[in-house]
Amino acid sequence: MGEIKKIMVPVDFSDVAPVVAKWAKDFAKKVEAEILVAYVLEDLTAYEGIYVDVKTLTELEMTLMEGARKSMDDFIKEHFADYPQVESVIEKGDVVETLIRIAQEKGVDLIVMGTHGRKGLDKILFGSVAEGVVKNSPIPVVTINPYRAGLLKLEEEELIEGT
Repeated sequence: MGEIKKIMVPVDFSDVAPVVAKWAKDFAKKVEAEILVAYVLEDLTAYEGIYVDVKTLTELEMTLMEGARKSMDDFIKEHFADYPQVESVIEKGDVVETLIRIAQEKGVDLIVMGTHGRKGLDKILFGSVAEGVVKNSPIPVVTINPYRAGLLKLEEEELIEGT
């Protein structure tokens, strides 16, 4: 692996995201790398005609994208305000495929992501984004399990669920 000049940090705005952001920022400082914070909204068009009409899905996606932009702005201000080389990107699509495409298009040298974002039924339905990125990315990926690293505490109900 060559020099690390740009690090991508995919976020889902869960409680894991700030922990991963801190780790990535600390690492980026050491290697003097730029940071790209990425969020991908799952494409809802797969649900067209099943339960909801296209107009409703389009309106929902617009609302979710607006919320994602606000969440991203707040996230950057809170976790990267002191880091000068940060940019962000928000896109819609298959999360794994879109993250990998963004990383390739933006010249990312390393992807740093958490292993536990979604919980419970969401994780079963959507699978593990981290696993998909690790298996399919031609770019090296560092995964952080903040619970095993002792960076976050599991709540009692999470232990019962087995997440």
